[in-house]
Parts: sequence; C-alpha cells; structure tokens
Amino acid sequence: MDKKQEAFLLELINDFKIEAAEHQQAIVNCLLELEKKPPSPDYKELVETTFREFHNLKGSARAVNLLDIERLCQSLEGVFHKLKQGSLTLLPSSFDMLYKANDSLNVMLSEIDKTHKSIGANALTQLIQEVETMQKSIGITQKMNFPTPPLVSAANNIAPLSVNETTLDFNTAKFPINETQAAKDTVRVATSKLDILLRQAEEFITVKATMAFYIQEIKKKKHDDLCMLVKDMEQFQVGLSRMVDNLLFDIKTTLLHPFSSLLAIVPKIVRDLGKEYNKEIQLSIRGGEIEIDRRILEEIKDPLIHLIRNCIDHGIEIPDIRQKKGKSATGLIEISVKQESGKNVELCIHDDGAGINKTKVISAAVKMGITSMEAAAHMSDRDICGFIFRSGISTSQFITDISGRGLGMAIVADKIANLGGTIMVESPTDEGTTFTITLPVTLATFRGILVRINESFFIVPTNSIESAVRVHQDEVRSVESKKMILMHGESIALVRLGDVLSVVGRKIRNKDEKTFPVLILSLAQKRIALMIDEVLGEHEGLVKDLGPQLIHVRNIAGVTVMGNGRVVPILQIHELMESAIHAAEADIGLETADEAGVKESELLSILVADDSITSRSLLRDIIESSGFLVKTAVDGLEAFQFLQNEKFDLLVSDVEMPKMNGFELTARIKEDTNLSEIPVVLVTALESADDRQKGMDAGANAYIIKSSFEQSNLIETIRRLI
Repeated sequence: MDKKQEAFLLELINDFKIEAAEHQQAIVNCLLELEKKPPSPDYKELVETTFREFHNLKGSARAVNLLDIERLCQSLEGVFHKLKQGSLTLLPSSFDMLYKANDSLNVMLSEIDKTHKSIGANALTQLIQEVETMQKSIGITQKMNFPTPPLVSAANNIAPLSVNETTLDFNTAKFPINETQAAKDTVRVATSKLDILLRQAEEFITVKATMAFYIQEIKKKKHDDLCMLVKDMEQFQVGLSRMVDNLLFDIKTTLLHPFSSLLAIVPKIVRDLGKEYNKEIQLSIRGGEIEIDRRILEEIKDPLIHLIRNCIDHGIEIPDIRQKKGKSATGLIEISVKQESGKNVELCIHDDGAGINKTKVISAAVKMGITSMEAAAHMSDRDICGFIFRSGISTSQFITDISGRGLGMAIVADKIANLGGTIMVESPTDEGTTFTITLPVTLATFRGILVRINESFFIVPTNSIESAVRVHQDEVRSVESKKMILMHGESIALVRLGDVLSVVGRKIRNKDEKTFPVLILSLAQKRIALMIDEVLGEHEGLVKDLGPQLIHVRNIAGVTVMGNGRVVPILQIHELMESAIHAAEADIGLETADEAGVKESELLSILVADDSITSRSLLRDIIESSGFLVKTAVDGLEAFQFLQNEKFDLLVSDVEMPKMNGFELTARIKEDTNLSEIPVVLVTALESADDRQKGMDAGANAYIIKSSFEQSNLIETIRRLI
C-alpha cells in the first residue's frame, strides 16, 4: 500500500472513530430506556433504533476492514432483529449480557490503533457464542404486541436494576437517540486546529496590554504635540480591544460543548454501581444543554465519577436501612447544571443518603495532626466537612477510592482548582450531601491580582481571593504560637506571602503605619490570610507554561507577560495553600521602621486632595500600601493650606473639587516659589484632550484618567517623579 492509500485509510479510520462513538452512545441510551420498568411507551421505536445503530456500525466497520467489530455487531444486530419480529423477549440477565457485549465492543473501538488487543480472537469467539446462547436460552416466544412489558421469569432472582427508576430530565436537551437538527447543523472541525487558532488569538491580549502601557508612557511626556497622538492611539486601542474580544469570544464559542456530552455516561455508571453495591438508585439530571469549554469537560470527568461513586458507596444507604429510617427504599442522586453568570457554570451533585460522618472525619483529622478535639468542638459543620479535601484524610475508603484508582477527595479538589474552579460541600446529618462545583466557562484567559513582595511581583488568581483588606496590627492574635486574624467571627491563620515563597528580605514599616494589606484566600473550604507589601491592581492575561526546562515549580502555575514586558509568575493556589498552612507563622514581619533602624524622616510624604470620600480613601490605601506617608485634603483650598504649612514630596489631586479645583490648585503651586518644585499628579474623570491640555498648561507633571485607572500606573508615576 503506497503512502497516498495509507493516508486515505487513516482518514477513513478517523472518521469511523467519530461515527462509532455516536453509535455507541445511542446504543447505551437505548438499552437504558429499554431496561426500564414499566417499559417505555416508545419500546418498539427503541428496539428499531438499537437495531439500526448496530446495523450501521456493522456496515461502517466492514467499510474500513475492521472485521472483528463487524462480527460482534452482526451478533448483537441479530438479537434486536428477533425483538423487532416479536419472537424474542429480554430478561434482566439478558441486559447484563448486552451491556457486557457492548462494553467489549467499546474496548475494541478504543483499541483500533493498538497492536496489542485486550480482546483476542478466542475471547471474541466466546463472547459471540454467549450472545447466541443467550438468545437460545430465552427461546422463541409468542409474538408481542408492543409496548407490552417484557416477560420476566418468576424464577429469576435478580433484583430489579437500579436504572429502572432512572429519570433523565434534560429539558429540551435530552440525550438524542435519533438524529437531531443540531446534529445536522454541526460541522466537524479538528480540535487541534481550533486550539492553534485560539492560542494565536489569545496572543492579542498582550497587544492590548502593551498598547495601554505605551499610551500611559506618552501621557507623561510634556510636549503639547503628543496630545493628538495620544487621542488617536486611545481610539485605536478601543477598536483593537473590541476586535480581540470579539475574536476570542467567537473562537471560544466553537470550543464549547454541552454538559450532556459528559453527563451521557452517568446513567450507565449509576446502573453499574447500583448493581455493584446492591442499591436502588433514582437518577435525575438537569441542565445538560449548558455549554462549557471542551477541555474542562475532559478534566472534570474523573472528579465527577469519583463524587458519584462516593454518593452511592458512602452516602446512600442500602434499601433495608433506608426503610428503617422512614425513607424510600430507592435512593436519589440529583445532578444539575446551571449558568451562574456569563463566566461561570455551577455543577451540583446531591444525594439523599446518610451524609458525611463528621465524627470519623474529625477523628481522622486529629490523627493527622490537622486539628485537635478541643478546636474541632468549636468548628462549624462546613469547616468539619471541609477536612475531606485535605490530603491524607481518610474514613474507611471514603477518600482514596475512585473507580479502583485511588483518586481521593484532595486530588478532586486540586483538579478543580487547576481548572480555575472551586468545590464546596454541605452535609446536614442524615439529610444527604451536596457537592457544589463552580467552574469557568472557558480556560482561555484568566484574571488575577498583581501583588508586590519587596521587589518581586506575583499574580494571585482572582477566583481564589475571597477578599482584600487592610488589617490593623492590633487585630493580630497569637494562638498556639501562630498568628491569627478574626474575619466575620472566624479565626484565620496569617502568613507572610514572602515567607511562603522564600522571597528574600522583609518590608520595613514606619512606626505610624498601623495597617497592612492582606489577601484572604479560600479553596475547598480552607482559608488563609496572606500578608503582602502592595496590591497593584487586577490583570487579565494568558497563562504560559514554564517550558520543558521547568516542568514543575512548587507554588507556581505558570507566567504571564505584563504590558511593560515584565514576566510575572502566577501562583498555584492549591499548592500555595498547603505551603502556607505548613509555613512557620510566628514571625510575619510586623517590625517597625524604628526597630529596623530606619528613621521616619526618611519616608516620603504624599498629599492627596479629593472631595469624594470613596476616592480619597482608595487613593490613600493604594499609596500607603506602597510605603509612603499619606495625608488627605477634602478640597483644593485645604490642600493648598496644608502645602504652605507642611512639607510634602508630591501632590495627587482630583480636578473637579469645590472652593479650588485641581487646575487652579496646580497653577497656584507652580506660581509659588516655595512650592513650585513639588510634582503634581492629576487623577480625574475628565478625559478630553482639552482638559488634558489645561492640566499641562497649569503645570501638572502627570494626568491619569480614572476610567482607565490602574494602581500600578499611579505608583510607578509617583516613584518616577520623586
């Protein structure tokens, strides 16, 4: 066979794989419906559909010379041919055989490209014989008038299968059996091509950031002839941003898949696990039409299977125990998907079982040294349940068992965190357990908070930040040699981020600086307070890996490129949380400037003038957190009076203020021989070229527009001017 023929055959095989997967899912859906009791009103149609799916799959396999698959499909097609004729009926054990054969067929399809086959010629022959024997053992029966319920032998002691109570409620997006209009409108595109296109489009995010950076640089120039250039570049940036955002949105949309493509596997899993654990399960699924990034669906599959297994194995009781509790003998599992916002999707898995055994969880946590019995006595149910996400916590097989692969709840939480999501658990005693997973719609880009530690910069993903606050040093308490702060009635461990990341050096504080910035991180119901030196604002970017030279660096998920070209590490939250919890927390760097041998007189002083209390407080916090002394004035007149009586190194002022506006204040300063050398930064909502010109004419050294305000730009401007 020449290369051209080989390439053509390979193309046919790839097309067959896609087609076979669709046939396989349709067959499983039909078997689940056929197995219900009482029989579906569409019983005859389901038999016809299943027959047709096996027939079409058989023909496609023959076309690409997959003769073993053709043989097995031929045998299974024969079963449904007899069902169509009404000369055959199925017992519960018959379905077990059909599922076994179909599972084997699925294995054969997955190993098309492999040299070594799990199902050899002898095993295949034996399987086909079992299918034929099943038909003979059932025998020829009188013709059936559909949809008469299938006859079940009274001597058969097989318990009713759990799937018989299954309810599939997908609203308008029920798993398709026949070809739908949506399928007809679908164009198959290689995902590798779309991934490449998406990565190319994402590079434009850096272009946006770079353009914004250069515009701010040009604004700082004093030449009047740059004003029009700035205006043109701002207009260009607006258009470019819109083009990039639209392109990314359209491409992301092509990569979105409905949850039903993942949830299609759930009914079969529930059926099999129900039989394995001898439990009857009713399944309800809603929201399958909600779409999410295909890459997220692929990664969330294992956590979903693990949670379902936990619901059936550890949550839902056996029928006898349920009835003694006054519950229905049939357990309930509810899976729902809903659009939480434009950027997030919420996946809930609920069971009505016994709930999490909190006594065993506490016992395991105490043995691991994570908590004490005394501390646990004062914990909320939510905090106790949160221990199940901690590595090493195990109650029987509750943590480590997922489909025989030992994937524990800690790894489930990590997988979800790696996707940029969160997981929460609620479990009222004997009222079941609910896992709530929040996921981003797409993995394409991320948003994070840029922070500074000494001279190092890091980005903390926004979805892990519960809040950003300033904490007074008097609020810090020592508990068992650990520093803690109280937030909403809850004690949270306080750790200096620089210590966790081993950043050399500590921030020096002046003796009057009583507060410091703190980020409260939350992941899988764990909380930690991270002390940082400065918050520099929010950043949208693209995560890039560290390359083959650095396959894994603890606490670092990747890097992103800022508008000024700086490469900044992005923190890996689930690792960071573990590192922070185990870090030495006794010394968090609260020493004052005097204690460190630095005089207060060496610190630079900034005056902030703004008539808005909100803007005034925000500017004060931003500038103070960067290590400056700050004093505020409520208007231009008060600011001018302060300047005449006290020494300041720089003025940050609004423009629109009562008594004396920012333009007038700037002009008065520049006219005063004692004050003319003080740099002036105007921060205003006035963004027209005429207003900027007025500021420059008045003598301002910088003009920052509030609508495009970034904390980092302000601090960089201040440092450049003084």
